[in-house]
Amino acid sequence: MAALAISLAGCANAPTPPAAGPDFLLLGEVHDNADQHRLRAQRLAALLADGKPTTVVFEQLPASRNAALDAQQRAAPRDLQALVDAGQFDRRGWQWPLHQPLFEASLAGGARVQGGNLERESLRRIMREGDTAWPPELLALARRTPWSDAQQQAQVEAIDEGHCGALPAAMHEPMARAQRARDASLAQALLAARAAGAERVVLIAGNGHVDRRLGVPLYLQAAGIAPQRIRAVGYLETGQPGSGRYDEIVETPRADREDPCKSLKR
Repeated sequence: MAALAISLAGCANAPTPPAAGPDFLLLGEVHDNADQHRLRAQRLAALLADGKPTTVVFEQLPASRNAALDAQQRAAPRDLQALVDAGQFDRRGWQWPLHQPLFEASLAGGARVQGGNLERESLRRIMREGDTAWPPELLALARRTPWSDAQQQAQVEAIDEGHCGALPAAMHEPMARAQRARDASLAQALLAARAAGAERVVLIAGNGHVDRRLGVPLYLQAAGIAPQRIRAVGYLETGQPGSGRYDEIVETPRADREDPCKSLKR
């Protein structure tokens, strides 16, 4: 089924991106929506056809596995399953093979594949212990990133909504802290890819991470990246709000799924 693209989240007066495209392209997702993965893979394949040196950073892979990912790509550049294994992709958690088209497009297009997330144990420590558990470079980036009480409240509300209102209030602050750590880690991975020679860096991540109000774009800008060098694309399902959060919205039908709130509320 065709998707509906709404440029610049409905803002007719926003500037059109340059023909050369942004240095940092952030492609959001609803994690279990196969249509969105297919559409993003098509976009990625078309993008990579120009031969421009590109790194694709996946939220689904930890940044700690990047040396192993590089070694695997040098040894067997087109071996998809070996690459996924090298990155310790959680096939069950991410419902493989939903993301397979994106990995296939990356390898077929000659892109360097990297991870951007933190390890689960690192996130658990950040939730439990706060600032003392952050990797120093990520904490420094987070502290340079403007963050208001309104943003904090919006982050907490998004997390609570994502957990169907079933999350204990005591978990709101730790979960928001972990989300900020993920965003800082993803931004750091994008910056590292650019510093390593990529002319273009693409992020594959959830819509919350590519949100201009709360997510990775804020951390990139805090590191000195001009806003116009970043393009955040939200891939939303019909009826999902997104106005003002993205530079572009691609809308798809809702995925056929059971009500995720049932198990959470139990």
